[in-house]
Amino acid sequence: MNLARFFLSNRHFVWALLIGVAFAGVRAYRAIPMQLFPDTAPPLVNVITSYPGASARDVDENLSQKLETEFASLEGVRKVRSTSQDNLSRISVEFNYDRQSELAALDVQNAIVRIRNRLPAGITEPQVLRFSTADRPVLTLGIVSKDPTRTRKFAADHIVPRLTRVSGVAAVELFGGHVPAVVIRLNREDLRRYGLSFAQVTGLVREGNVSRPAGTLYTERTTGTYRMEMRLGSIDELRDLPIPLPGGAHLRLADIATVEQASLRPDALYDVNGKNAIALQIMKTTQGNTVRVVRAVQEELERIRKANPELEFVVGEESASFTEASIGNLFSNILSALLFAGVLIFLFLGRWKIAAVAIVSMPLSYALTFALMKAFAVEFNMVTLTAVILAVGMVVDATVVMLENIIRLRDEQDMEPVQAALEGAASVMLPVLAGAATTLMVLVPMLFLAGFIGKTFSPLALTLVFAFSSSVAVAVVFVPLLTVYTHKTSFLDKPALWIIRPFSWFMEVFRRATLGVLKRAMDWRWITIAMMLILFVFSVRGLRGQGMEMMPRMDGGSLFITLKTPSGTSLEETMRRVREIEELLLREPVVIRVSAQAGFEAGMRTFSSAGIQNATAGFISVTLVDRNHRDETLWDFMGRTRVALSRVPGVAEFSVREQGNTAKSTTAAPIVIRLSGGDARVLQQLGEEVRVRLARVPNLVEPRLAWKLDEEQSRLSMDRLRSATLGIGIEPAANQLAASVTGLHAGEFFQPAGTPEPIRVELDASREPTELDYLDTPLTVPGVPGGIPARTLVRLDHTLDRGLYTREDFLPVLEVTASHQGRPLSQVVADVTAVLKDLRLPAGYEMSLGGENSDMKEASGELVDALLLALAGVYLLLVAQLRSWLYPLIIMFSIPLSLIGVFLALRIGHMPISMPVMIGLILLVWTVVNNAIILQDFYHTRKMEGVPRREALLEAVSTRFRPIMMTSISTIVGMIPLAAEWALGAERFSPLATALIGGMTASTVLTLVFIPVLTDWVDSMRERFAKQKA
Repeated sequence: MNLARFFLSNRHFVWALLIGVAFAGVRAYRAIPMQLFPDTAPPLVNVITSYPGASARDVDENLSQKLETEFASLEGVRKVRSTSQDNLSRISVEFNYDRQSELAALDVQNAIVRIRNRLPAGITEPQVLRFSTADRPVLTLGIVSKDPTRTRKFAADHIVPRLTRVSGVAAVELFGGHVPAVVIRLNREDLRRYGLSFAQVTGLVREGNVSRPAGTLYTERTTGTYRMEMRLGSIDELRDLPIPLPGGAHLRLADIATVEQASLRPDALYDVNGKNAIALQIMKTTQGNTVRVVRAVQEELERIRKANPELEFVVGEESASFTEASIGNLFSNILSALLFAGVLIFLFLGRWKIAAVAIVSMPLSYALTFALMKAFAVEFNMVTLTAVILAVGMVVDATVVMLENIIRLRDEQDMEPVQAALEGAASVMLPVLAGAATTLMVLVPMLFLAGFIGKTFSPLALTLVFAFSSSVAVAVVFVPLLTVYTHKTSFLDKPALWIIRPFSWFMEVFRRATLGVLKRAMDWRWITIAMMLILFVFSVRGLRGQGMEMMPRMDGGSLFITLKTPSGTSLEETMRRVREIEELLLREPVVIRVSAQAGFEAGMRTFSSAGIQNATAGFISVTLVDRNHRDETLWDFMGRTRVALSRVPGVAEFSVREQGNTAKSTTAAPIVIRLSGGDARVLQQLGEEVRVRLARVPNLVEPRLAWKLDEEQSRLSMDRLRSATLGIGIEPAANQLAASVTGLHAGEFFQPAGTPEPIRVELDASREPTELDYLDTPLTVPGVPGGIPARTLVRLDHTLDRGLYTREDFLPVLEVTASHQGRPLSQVVADVTAVLKDLRLPAGYEMSLGGENSDMKEASGELVDALLLALAGVYLLLVAQLRSWLYPLIIMFSIPLSLIGVFLALRIGHMPISMPVMIGLILLVWTVVNNAIILQDFYHTRKMEGVPRREALLEAVSTRFRPIMMTSISTIVGMIPLAAEWALGAERFSPLATALIGGMTASTVLTLVFIPVLTDWVDSMRERFAKQKA
């Protein structure tokens, strides 16, 4: 019993199955999570460690180098990169893609434990983060209120804990404004009068506010645990803290200091849409759904706002709206594609009921596809929905072949509906399954692509596998049964004939013209073959001249501005520069949101790309209206913004880049020149020379150095002999000097509810301290009441150093980064290579070209391997099906023909070759081969029946013309919405659709001529050899 007979004999089972598939598809569609892009970042673990009071050099030598040496020995590590600046170490450990991120993070955590006792004593506990610090939060908002200090306290105590509990939220960062604290300001004169030191008072405050275990008492029957509980219960109790004096007398802390609940000097400031605010940044978990997380957080914030109407929440940056709009547009494109394909099928078939079978099969195939996606945890994103759009022609392919053959037998041979369904399905079952096997042979290798390209395009291949398998299942199971109900004519068939008459006339003219051209081509076989070869060579040369990109640029309507003010600039002055830029941006009618930040707070998990993170660093996120509602592109706006920023005074350097300006999140920039060597001054000289040369390259923008020797540093040195004579240690002296300007942390002040507030001890100041005041700081000397001024022991020198130490794989490096605009990356890189070719490097120094060029080489290598594997697999499969080594080669010649159309389509669209285009070339293997298979199958069948060679070829083209054109054109028109970039963000994959449209158009037309000509020539040669042999 064949499959068609089984399903026709069990109609109730088939109808029940059909309803079940539709129900499962609807349920899956509603349940599948939604993201903008798949997670393509490699397993990346970031370790952030604060080292208060340490210079960048100290952080690099005493902390970062020790950690990176330990991390480099871990299993699966691909790259270790460290950046060290004043007070902060950041180390990124990139693992191979096959390493699980959870295990990678655990390995890093264990490595820290192993060397913890060898790390400096003054560091905070290293933070081990599994997500990239370069990733932006899914939601950034500002809390605007009249009392920022109180608002920050409320946010820390109530808002952050509530948002952290929202499903899918990984972390909530709070920064900006003034951190609530208990501040003790010591009177300098009182300290000098009573012979007290700053450190002594700080120690007394710390010791008077403790909660410590006090031992455990064991008896025969009981165990008692004791605790010394001396935490301060109120500010008044802190003011009354006794301060002992020499001779046994005591003072109260309030006698020598003011004690109040105030705030610390801010390390970061934040504005949203021109309003000063407290910032909240929401990071999602790796598995979290962007849209669901953002919407859930916004719902929780609305509940908080209703309970606290004095607070205003202003969104500064969010990812959900663009994701929803883009995914919604893509679903609209799918509906448009289905509509186009449905109309086309109707125009070809001409009868409503028959067309309805094909049209119904498409949503059925998609329902089964969505059910499989849900079962295998495949999410909706731009990649998988692109696959769904590409599958429009695919899901109707098998149905059209099956349907067309059944209807042809029923009309031409006057068969009964059931008999026509049985024989029609049986006669094309082998070609349909052969085509399915060919398709899977192309797609399956793509499932095993490695690295970034695998993370990006394996979901596309898997979705196509689901779609094609579903379409074959629908064609085999449902279509034969549904055709049984279409044998009666409908009253709508007559109007339908009038509607399709112009289209039918055109297709008939085209069919006859094709047959006429084929007859002439077979008479002039050598000229035809030579013309095809010339076109192929011309197209290959043309494709090479198109240039290459990693991934096409996307106008997502978001851009980032990073800036740096001159070294030594205060946080407040940097914020003034940021606000000046903010005002310029808010005057632009296309700008809808501006989120601005200056400075950096210890403990933050997100970093800008400005390099050093301190009071001189600024970061601005800008959101524009979507590209459908503005006249200029994102890159035009960025160009105008660069011109405006160049006129802002007090900005040392800046960078303007779009969101996702590199395909791979761990790649710093499209173009990265990496210099390595031992001397920082030599590296800077080389870097400046590289920057000057890069500036000469056309279409290269913003060449900049990761660091420069421009950070002003003040270095102190002591008279060793005199300090030893006086009994002053170098480290205690440094601590006293640091405390005099920055204060000392003296524990936490715990309140009945809420988070504890830090206790900060400072010296009072009636005015802003100067360098002379700093050098007048008294240093504690044994036997000298009040100590001696630091300037009597300390010498001060001013110098320039780099504020950022960067290392990669143990080598000190300086990176010169740049972007490109208006020209393919490969062409810009070729010019970069040319201008740097004669750059002379001193002995011991190296230069390498990285960035997206390296990523592109790695990815293209993977895709070329997949293409070769697909070609080999398809050929061997055809050998097995056709039982011939020669005819599969003829079929495979249809693949080079598609390159003619690919080249013309890319040239017309002004598109370079990119990774999506290469994916399109792989997909063309099965789409163009299937048409050739249909021709060859009919030709060999008729030839075995005794039909002469050329007559059989002409009959094959004439008979299979309609199904070939129907499937090809339906696939082409289905991809028009994607190629035309109707959806937001579709720029990423429109070249894929463009390449497929061009390749299928050319191969469909040329296959109908060239493949029969090649077959005619091969078979004529075989017949000649057979006669000679006989």
